Amino acid sequence: MENWIGDILIDLFPPERPKFKAPLILVHGLWLSSSCWRSWATHFSNLGWECWAVNFRGRFGANAMEELGRLTFSDCVSDLKRVIRAAPFPPVLLAHDLGGLVALKALQDEKASALILVGSLLPADIAPELPRALKLLRLKYRPLLFLRRFFRIEERDFRKNWLNSIPANRHAEPLGCLLPDGHRLIAEFFARRVKLDPDSIRCPIWVGGGDEDRIVPPPATRALAAWLGADFRDYAGRAHWLIGEDGGEAITRDIHRWIVQKAGETLLLEEIEPPPS
Repeated sequence: MENWIGDILIDLFPPERPKFKAPLILVHGLWLSSSCWRSWATHFSNLGWECWAVNFRGRFGANAMEELGRLTFSDCVSDLKRVIRAAPFPPVLLAHDLGGLVALKALQDEKASALILVGSLLPADIAPELPRALKLLRLKYRPLLFLRRFFRIEERDFRKNWLNSIPANRHAEPLGCLLPDGHRLIAEFFARRVKLDPDSIRCPIWVGGGDEDRIVPPPATRALAAWLGADFRDYAGRAHWLIGEDGGEAITRDIHRWIVQKAGETLLLEEIEPPPS
């Protein structure tokens, strides 16, 4: 179900039986849109969460290409802040890839009940040297970045680096999620200039990743968790496309249990008492 918060398009996944005061806000990564969350949002809504899957600017609409040409990292942060403020209760944020950096930056100023980072990029404060996969991608796409064009990653590059733990005969669905992105946002994906103050994020944090992730390798994910003082979970046999691989329901249940353990008392809706007989 589509919904608008001002000019920001979100996909709304309402639960059949709501259990929580706060929505679960889902923040996508580079070259993607809200559609990448369809599977996980369905699992979470079955657990009682109302899910808001956010779209960065330039994904849809008559002026999408113009917006992509202007889109910056700061624009994404500003839009996410507006979505957070629209929530009826401090929300839970779940972010992937570049969306993790957007969520971290937004929570420098906004309040959340919890933050979950899956395959999140690292801020400049702790970013190690780029992994080999990203060095090769940056070299390949440097001419397009120099020309300041928006573009979509080639499918073979996405297969090789996002879907490397998925059998090739199951690549079709994730590839259907791919969209062009703006050159400024793509440049930030490679440069990682974002700096953060971890002490300004005052909510429980969970950091997870796959042990076959080529974009954010396990040592980087562990470093991020340690720097944030977050709980950490590593998933065997999983790559960067952790949010779309088979067996995702088990991971969403892990995350759900963690949220309830950390913030459940404040998030749970009060049980409605039955009317007297």
